[in-house]
Amino acid sequence: MIGRLDVVDHEDAAPLPTRGRRRWVAGGLCLGWLVVATWLQLIRGTGHRTYDVLWAEDGGVFLNQAMRHSLWENLAGPHAGYLQVVARLIAQPAGSLPIEWAAGWMAASSAVVVALISLLVWFCSGRVLTNLWARAVLAALVPLLPQMGFEVGGAISNLHWYLAYAAFWVLLAAPRTVRGQLGAAGVVVLAALSDPLTALVLPIAVVGLLRAPNRRLALIAPAAMIVALAVQGWVHLTMTVPFRPNPTVVGDLPKIYALRVVMSAVVGDRALAWLYVPLGLTIVAVISVLVLAGLAALLRIADRPARLVAVLSLLMSVAYLVVALGLRGTVGILHRDGFALAESRYTIVPLLLLWTAVIVLLDQLATRSEANRGSLKVGTPALIGIVTAAFLAVQLLNDWGLVTVRSAGPSWSAGLHAAEATCRKPPAQRDPQPAPLVAERQGKGSAPLVPGPDDVTVAVAPVLSPGATLLFAVVVPCSSLRN
Repeated sequence: MIGRLDVVDHEDAAPLPTRGRRRWVAGGLCLGWLVVATWLQLIRGTGHRTYDVLWAEDGGVFLNQAMRHSLWENLAGPHAGYLQVVARLIAQPAGSLPIEWAAGWMAASSAVVVALISLLVWFCSGRVLTNLWARAVLAALVPLLPQMGFEVGGAISNLHWYLAYAAFWVLLAAPRTVRGQLGAAGVVVLAALSDPLTALVLPIAVVGLLRAPNRRLALIAPAAMIVALAVQGWVHLTMTVPFRPNPTVVGDLPKIYALRVVMSAVVGDRALAWLYVPLGLTIVAVISVLVLAGLAALLRIADRPARLVAVLSLLMSVAYLVVALGLRGTVGILHRDGFALAESRYTIVPLLLLWTAVIVLLDQLATRSEANRGSLKVGTPALIGIVTAAFLAVQLLNDWGLVTVRSAGPSWSAGLHAAEATCRKPPAQRDPQPAPLVAERQGKGSAPLVPGPDDVTVAVAPVLSPGATLLFAVVVPCSSLRN
């Protein structure tokens, strides 16, 4: 049960040869899942594949700066108002690799990190959940969340959402050894130094501390996270300028959560337009009320530890969307005319936390039904797992072929071929190369990167509308293409 975070490690009692075989099998399974989860992320969606399309900030900010500045300069340099350390660490090697590898490196590295986080969730959830199916569903949701395909997948600039979820789990399932706490501290520091919004998952550390046998030891990771968040705060106050792309209508935030998180969790992203455009907020309210009723029923039968984790997960789910979109702005998200899935990146953590609450409560229901077979059938725990997994699998399959922000390209390989053709021309015969407006740092803000006489500008996703301002692109020296 969830209240028993200090589970017995049966492996310790096994003979050494048996223990060794188990570790080899476990290692093989982990490696196999890592490969499969990475591959599935890279092939998702229609049109151009993720590994041949470089996303906006991945190329326009992180790659451009990796090609021109040292690792330390880039790690210490904020983008969009905060440090993004993990994205910088991944992008820096791309600045030294052959330019043809850039899109594949960024996409594959992002997919590998997400797959590793799913393994982290599997192991951490073993300290919290009883049923294997519950752990498997939560771990699989990290790389296979139905809603992640439209905008988030394969982009290092979106890894901070997944890192926040990783921080949630290492704080909840607080390790009981010094080595484990140091590892957890590494996770939460990287998460906090990649997005200050990670502070919103810090309250779950209270649960981890309450269940830790050595609370002083369990303070290591939360304390390290607080220090990292303080660094982010200092950077934001001293090295950036306030930026809000759109105004925020506070009254729209609950409606957006109900539509883009609650309703999307029930029907998936593809069906949102089918239902929301003709029926409006009425269908959103009906589905939200049904979900709330179901959660209330599960909360009533859960024990106090499970209830605490579920309630905190739900509160953090709401807070993540409200704070993130409150800072970004809400204009256009609820429009039914021309409804689109824009800004879906802001729903990733809220959806993962919502599903965490649901799975925690369903795991509790399955455990109780197994202990009380007189009131429910013997197969109920397995049935709960099968139904939950099937529900999410149908949603994933339905959303798998959605058109994404990368479906139209532009192809990175095709863009480089065109750039090579440009570089073969004498400088006087080349077309003027546009300067991306968000590429370099200048003072507390961003600055354009003006191509030199022997540079070419290569487009990144998304494809620009006619007449739109070029915010992101990669400025490539012709010498890189000639080599």
